[in-house]
Amino acid sequence: MHPRQSRVPRKVSRLAAFAALVALCASAQTPPTNGAVPAPTETAVVPPPAKPAAPAILALIVPSQGTSFARAADAVRRGFFAAHTAAAAPVVVQVVEIDETTAQLTTALNGARDRGVAVAVGPLTRTLASAVGDGRVPAPLPLITLTLPDSDVALAPASLAFGLSAEMEARQIVRAALRELPPRATVAPLAGPRFVVLAGSSPLARRVATAFRSELREAGEAVTSIDVRVTYDALQTLTEQMAARKPDAAFFALEAREAAAIRPRLSRTLPIYATSQINLGGAEAALLAPELEGVRFVDAPWLLEPDHPAVMVHSRPDQALSGELQRLYALGIDAYRLALEWAQGRRAFQIDGVTGALRVDREHATRVERLPTLAVFRNGVIERTGLGQ
Repeated sequence: MHPRQSRVPRKVSRLAAFAALVALCASAQTPPTNGAVPAPTETAVVPPPAKPAAPAILALIVPSQGTSFARAADAVRRGFFAAHTAAAAPVVVQVVEIDETTAQLTTALNGARDRGVAVAVGPLTRTLASAVGDGRVPAPLPLITLTLPDSDVALAPASLAFGLSAEMEARQIVRAALRELPPRATVAPLAGPRFVVLAGSSPLARRVATAFRSELREAGEAVTSIDVRVTYDALQTLTEQMAARKPDAAFFALEAREAAAIRPRLSRTLPIYATSQINLGGAEAALLAPELEGVRFVDAPWLLEPDHPAVMVHSRPDQALSGELQRLYALGIDAYRLALEWAQGRRAFQIDGVTGALRVDREHATRVERLPTLAVFRNGVIERTGLGQ
């Protein structure tokens, strides 16, 4: 047979085998239809991946470095960023520095609104916070102040007043004292007031003394005040006055060093109450502690409770700060945590904060309620005794 003719049958047989294989595969994959027209095959549509949501923006409005409040602003800023680091939330923080004028605050708030800021936090000073509280500076976006204004009657519905108020601490320690002290059994017609307020000369001491008196009188208690000067003659006179009055308790509207000079002049059994003014923090507090024996006061967990869970999760300042600046650092931490909640539209919530237990109920109050920790100087150290109410 010719070689060319011998290759034709092989080619045909290969094609036939391939066709048979294709037919066999088709019959195995296609179910019988009994004459029905097969339904069209549906193709799954995969949507494109969603774009990640843009991070929320918080604006921290603080005094500029050229103002007298620069150190306070720096402490708040560092606390704010310490909380930002600990939270690891999808949030962008913008720091806006202003001089202490209502015009600059207005510009800062309007600029924050135009940039799409979710919540502005500030201002830090009482003067500007009061300008927001009484409506002289309107808040065009959700806002949390960093100090309590003198009045909050015009505070916008999307705004909260938050701050470290010595006056509020004075009212809280009065309530704690009235819970602890037994009521006077009988009141003689000529009996003097049960309580004495010892007031220093600084503006803050005056405000605290006023808060002490107001809270006591609202509770139906009589109270008298004595202005205090730390001189030998004045201290001798004070000792005689207190011995003659025999009060049930005394309230110190005094700086820590003033209180340390006065406390040893009074009866060791006399209950004495004070605000956080009396606690300098750190080594200074330890140095004065023996002179302040028995004085009860309220202060932030940040200074009193290093083992508190909310305290432990946040980094400490990288340099030593005074007690006052430590409180402002803690204020920055809690302000950030409040802003996260406020940015999500929550109107009522609680936070176990480093400045105290924080409660927000915007439908009933414009101010964040802060309950600091109760403590006492005892045997040369500070002991925690509970939560202020």
